[in-house]
Amino acid sequence: MLRLRNHLFSGVRAAFPPPHHHPFSTTTPATSPARFAAEEYLVATCGLTPAQAAKASKGLAHLKSPAKPDAVLSFLAGAGLAKEDIAAGIARHPQLLCCKVDKTLTPRFAQILSIGLSPAQISRIISIVPNIFVAPSMISRLQIYLSLLGTFDVLHSALKRAPYLLGQKLEVFKPNMALLLQCGLTASDLALFSKLLTSKPERVKEIVACAEKLGVAPNTGTFKGALWAVYCVGHDSIGAKMDLLKATLGCSEAELALAVRRAPQLLRMSEGKLSRTLKFLKVDVGLNLQYILLRPPILGYSMQRRLIPRHYFINILKAKGLAKENIDFYSAVCMSENNFFQKFIDAHRETIPGLADAYASACAGKIPHYIKM
Repeated sequence: MLRLRNHLFSGVRAAFPPPHHHPFSTTTPATSPARFAAEEYLVATCGLTPAQAAKASKGLAHLKSPAKPDAVLSFLAGAGLAKEDIAAGIARHPQLLCCKVDKTLTPRFAQILSIGLSPAQISRIISIVPNIFVAPSMISRLQIYLSLLGTFDVLHSALKRAPYLLGQKLEVFKPNMALLLQCGLTASDLALFSKLLTSKPERVKEIVACAEKLGVAPNTGTFKGALWAVYCVGHDSIGAKMDLLKATLGCSEAELALAVRRAPQLLRMSEGKLSRTLKFLKVDVGLNLQYILLRPPILGYSMQRRLIPRHYFINILKAKGLAKENIDFYSAVCMSENNFFQKFIDAHRETIPGLADAYASACAGKIPHYIKM
């Protein structure tokens, strides 16, 4: 289409020459080069989606030809970077295609290699932080963060959650890391809390103090959940959230405090989801509130993918005399998918033809008609 349009325009120019050009002049006028079609190039050559290309092309509007992007792509591919990582990097930072190979890419790539990263690891970094080639300070921080977090995989996981980590000053990162390690988090845990690592140290201290006020002891697995819950809700909004939970659950303050200590993820649940899950457990499953509050993690499971399928399939087995009447629902819900399948589904597939397929459909949100009770 672009070529056709240029062809038509050239025909128009030939038919209507500029005023200062004599139609019989022997001097050949200079022809203007074709415009660089950035969007088409990003899709056809770089592998971006049309939507990505439309957004990224704005950063390449000044380019007149594909010469520089071609050189960049050739260098990156020759250095051993994966096509999909290059495409992801360009989508994030299209100006990567404008870098000079000799003055920028070559020395920076060598600098990253000197840290000890392999081309495959550099490829994974470029897909997340492609502007590292134009920010030498990021390379020095990359080396420091790698030494602090211990392994490349932990660092990569942290960058996936917080790509701006390499732009963070060490004066912020180090005290946050030290405090979280004191709370019992491991280096692997820190990758999950990379957003917390980049927060202001004063705020991190407030979040830790708020998690402790919930009654969750540091150096426990539950404390990690409490930290994340406080971070997501906001330490200054925890009081209001606790009041909302108490009203939704219809419990006492002491009962709620105990439930939150056992399952801090309750703080991150919306009122709507909590209400729907509570209603299902009380009305459909027949559990009383005290049973639920003593086992609060049950409220966090997906209704469609776990609670509903397991409830209905246990009931159908009971109705056919294939399961005990006193099955503890919480124990059945907490089982891994494989264990539940083996105990309740696989063991009865011959007795009830199609049971396994029906359960798979149920877990996908489709309860078969003959299973509903």
